[in-house]
Amino acid sequence: MSTLAYPRTGQRRLRRTPAAFASRWGSDTLLGVALAALALVLVAHLAADINVDSWLQLVTGRQIWTNGIPHRETLTIIGHGERWVDQQWLAQLAGYAIDRAGGLALLGLVNIALLVGSVAGAVAGARRLGAPSRSVLLVLPAAVTLMMPSREIRTQELAMPLFVATAYLLARDSRSPSFKALWCLPILTLWANLHGSVTLGAGLVVLRGLTLGWERRRELGRHAGAWRQPLALVLGAPLAIMLTPYGLAIVGYYHATMADPLLRHFVSEWRPITSIPVVAAVTFGLAAGTLWSFGAHPDKTTLWEKLAFLLLVAGTISVVRNALFCGLYAAMTVPVSWAYGPTVAERTHGSRTVVNAGLAFAAALAIVVGTAVTLTRGDGSLASITEPPGVLAAVQRATAADPSLHVLADGHFSDWLLWRDPRLAGHMANDARFELLTARQLTGIAAFMNVVGTHWKAAARGYRLVVLRPSADPSAATILHEPGSRVLYRQADALVILRNAREARSA
Repeated sequence: MSTLAYPRTGQRRLRRTPAAFASRWGSDTLLGVALAALALVLVAHLAADINVDSWLQLVTGRQIWTNGIPHRETLTIIGHGERWVDQQWLAQLAGYAIDRAGGLALLGLVNIALLVGSVAGAVAGARRLGAPSRSVLLVLPAAVTLMMPSREIRTQELAMPLFVATAYLLARDSRSPSFKALWCLPILTLWANLHGSVTLGAGLVVLRGLTLGWERRRELGRHAGAWRQPLALVLGAPLAIMLTPYGLAIVGYYHATMADPLLRHFVSEWRPITSIPVVAAVTFGLAAGTLWSFGAHPDKTTLWEKLAFLLLVAGTISVVRNALFCGLYAAMTVPVSWAYGPTVAERTHGSRTVVNAGLAFAAALAIVVGTAVTLTRGDGSLASITEPPGVLAAVQRATAADPSLHVLADGHFSDWLLWRDPRLAGHMANDARFELLTARQLTGIAAFMNVVGTHWKAAARGYRLVVLRPSADPSAATILHEPGSRVLYRQADALVILRNAREARSA
């Protein structure tokens, strides 16, 4: 059985401190300052991080709060009556409860706390695994870059601390096997009711079971007890992620979201990493450097840590949404492999101590001030940047004048409108839950938005009220010039059009 021991000096140091950061004003303090700087940047750009998935979380959370866990679609027209497996129900409910308590500002701050706290957990894990603080500082910018495309307010942030806990437990177990790794199974169960990324966590647990079996391959034939933990991990992980209110139906949900090639076309985060060149460059650079370190320092990381890194990099190259978890994992394990600088934080004196202490206090004060200012901002000021109030007002006036109107909106606006005006439930064509739609329905909506094919207007048949973005929806120009169409609102990148009834019927 292969194990990796912790460095003796680093282990003694870490046992003396209650946290991963050292108590002296040394390099570990700079890690704390870096995390504080990340928090400040996210607070400053909070309004820009309220996006489509933010409104979807709130809309569905309100639905669950009011009517319980859903099983059939009632919010939209196209998917009405279809089976709805709401895998993220618990995260949506939590998001809505937080919004009720403190509005978008509190929800945004909690989101930032989850993201930064997860990065801090990964950094602390790296230090406890024996990584030098300088090595962590070197890797941290690349790891954060991988995470930035997924920083918006959404259900995924609630899964981040669970990923960090799972990865750390498995990394520790790969160095010194124990039954503590089985704590990953209840973590997966909770995660399975928060976000679909639990399949990634389950994959890492299964991988640990397989590598543990390989490490114990000589014992498996002699001792039946040697099979217990490997089998518990390999078999327990898939079972844990099915412990949801939907039972075996959850398998169909994962198949619909993970194996549907159309999602790569309609949802940007399901596209390959090359869709975001900067993140792609950092991913390939980090992967190249880490693979080199595996060869240069093979004894610093375990078989599981190496295979898990390769698995996460491959998943990120295939689907950009996995970059978030690849970044967290890199922040925890790559510094151990790179091992640049002393393992134990050096004692600092004189000017360095004063500078580091000053930076720490300044960062803490800035966070307190930024949090207080954010909490005073109302929902309107946070959302007005990406969702102009005039769009909502125009839609509300039109539907009040004619309650029978059905609305076809760009995905950017649909869930926001549903959130702001609950009366639109049952009147909206569709929203961001593309997994509820068939391939034909998805193709029809895309054809309308992009003016593709001779019958591109078919998906808009019966919808008189249309909400579009001229920069993203080529159909806006054509619909705008339909006979009898009337512009209800137009500003920047938002357009609300009331179509002629005859044109809408004949589309």
